[in-house]
Amino acid sequence: MSDQIKFIVDSLNKEPFKKNYNLITFDSLGPMQLLQVLNDVLAEIDPKQDVDIREEMPEQTAKRMLNLLGILKYKPPGNATDMSTFRQGLVIGSKPVIYPVLHWLLQRSNELKKRAYLARFLIKLEVPSEFLQDETVADTNKQYEELMEAFKTLHKECEQLKTSGFSTAEIRRDISAMEEEKDQLMKRVERLKKRVETVQNHQRMLKIARQLRVEKEREEFLAQQKQEQKNQVSTGSLYSGPQK
Repeated sequence: MSDQIKFIVDSLNKEPFKKNYNLITFDSLGPMQLLQVLNDVLAEIDPKQDVDIREEMPEQTAKRMLNLLGILKYKPPGNATDMSTFRQGLVIGSKPVIYPVLHWLLQRSNELKKRAYLARFLIKLEVPSEFLQDETVADTNKQYEELMEAFKTLHKECEQLKTSGFSTAEIRRDISAMEEEKDQLMKRVERLKKRVETVQNHQRMLKIARQLRVEKEREEFLAQQKQEQKNQVSTGSLYSGPQK
């Protein structure tokens, strides 16, 4: 138990909690204070839990915490498998119940943050079958399920991008380099435009240049077509077989 408490105290003294406890001051916390510490840790995992437990009824606090712990897949230790006992321990701020919860949460807070975030979108709302007889309800439920599947796909793609080797810093450097290159090209175009504008009859010359480019593109297209037709003729002669 002492190692467990030491880990809890060390974790709570770091960011983002910065509680400044030692083993004695932490173990001296009263039930309400201990419950508030647990709530602070849960709020770091799921910001919706950020409440002052003094403003809640004890049963309401226990219900809220149990709901989130269920989503996070917390399983009480072997000596606290009776859920009614576990629930009562939460209500009264029992150390044997809360210490293991704190230890478990603080060991894997980053993983649990992701789990809590995904739960907001992936815990399916079960609609009673009799309600689904209504066409509007059925259509809405179908859209809800489609959006849930779309979220799963997008989240998976996002995770793949995070692990693909492209860091945010590298992407920003690439964007900066492309923006700089774009600025240089724009300046070069402006310089060329100014040089062209000083030439006599530059508008007429630009028109002729555009026409020349169009004719060259047409010439290249016709040449390509001609080559394709030659290839077809050549292929046909190879596979047509002997003439009777």
